[in-house]
Amino acid sequence: MGLTWLTAEEMLPALRKALEPVPVVLDIGCGIMPQPYLRPLVHICCEPFEQYVEVLQGKVRCRQDRTFVVLKATWAQALELFPPRSVDTVFLVDVIEHLEKEEARRLLAATEPLVRRQVVIFTPLGFLPQHHPDGKDAWGLDGGRWQEHRSGWGPEDFDSSWQIYAARAFHIADNMGRPLEEAFGALWAIKTVADPGRPGRMASFVLRQFQRVVGRLYAAAERRRG
Repeated sequence: MGLTWLTAEEMLPALRKALEPVPVVLDIGCGIMPQPYLRPLVHICCEPFEQYVEVLQGKVRCRQDRTFVVLKATWAQALELFPPRSVDTVFLVDVIEHLEKEEARRLLAATEPLVRRQVVIFTPLGFLPQHHPDGKDAWGLDGGRWQEHRSGWGPEDFDSSWQIYAARAFHIADNMGRPLEEAFGALWAIKTVADPGRPGRMASFVLRQFQRVVGRLYAAAERRRG
């Protein structure tokens, strides 16, 4: 793969060009903002913080463009829930920097076998300090602890199997909307599975069955909540 340096304005077009359209997305640690870059048939959101889960459920309840499934689970718990090659693409948007580096590396290595197509990561370029001493986050919720930054990442942290798109100046404000003294960089890291292992009619049949099961689980959860 390789490393491509871009301007902030070029980052999103490059990402959209690199992403493959897929039916099943696992969106880990999405907070209250599910990834908007792909529109799958089934969008599974794994979020560990109860307040975020409640907000997520409210936001996706009336969405008609896909089937949403909201699970209360950490990244580590998600790895136990999903068997190998059970989802097409995993998104980790603003997630890895919230963990100590060795823990994130371990979880990332265990995540790669889950996917049939891609693992997609977004993170600041380097360590961007982020603290919430009062416990409140940018949305006024009590998720400050979950928003702490514990590690910094650069292109050198990914091997040659990853495609990196990076901008040295991307963030112009912190997560609370306060202007930064100097723009801070960001990167997208995308790993595409060389052999998706999904040719033939049987794979399509299995995918359809999976989508039906997930849809039924979501509908049952909606009925219990309502």
